[in-house]
Amino acid sequence: MAKKLSLVLAVVVMASMILAACAPAATPTAAPVEPTAAPVEPTAAPVEPTVAPTKPPVAKIKVCEVTDTGGIDDKSFNATAWKGVTDAIEKLGIEGKYLESQEVADYEKNINAFIEEKCDLIIPVGFFLADATSAAAAANPDQKFSIVDQAYDPVIANVQSQVFQTDQAAFLAGYMAAGVTKTGKVGTFG
Repeated sequence: MAKKLSLVLAVVVMASMILAACAPAATPTAAPVEPTAAPVEPTAAPVEPTVAPTKPPVAKIKVCEVTDTGGIDDKSFNATAWKGVTDAIEKLGIEGKYLESQEVADYEKNINAFIEEKCDLIIPVGFFLADATSAAAAANPDQKFSIVDQAYDPVIANVQSQVFQTDQAAFLAGYMAAGVTKTGKVGTFG
């Protein structure tokens, strides 16, 4: 009984934190102010509105993904990284493309192809691309990279590492599974 109660409490606490984080911010409302003086008549003639100068169109950001040998439809890092790019294409209007690496020798070749295409951000996916990414970053200090599943020590200035703490989410999922099992057994795959 105590196990189920603590599980319910944990779920309620997590749900309330999620809902609180999603709630819209309070909007301040101005209190009505009583007028203190009669309105003043304008003394100057109306001025023609000026037209603001138009800004040149902003160039689209170009994001380029290099997959590991798993391919773009691997149902893992490559696919989820590409999903992020396609969401940004739809919602933010960026330009995005990818190159699939068929073999390890393709990593460096694909990264260099995107450097030549002048991609604003190159996303190498997976720690297998670590060596090719660090070499390209050293040779091209103005090129921005964001590598998935790899962290560098020391940090490389033009490389953003994307490392996820999957153990924390897995712990919570396991805790919840243990709390709701009717057989006393749980399993996982992946």
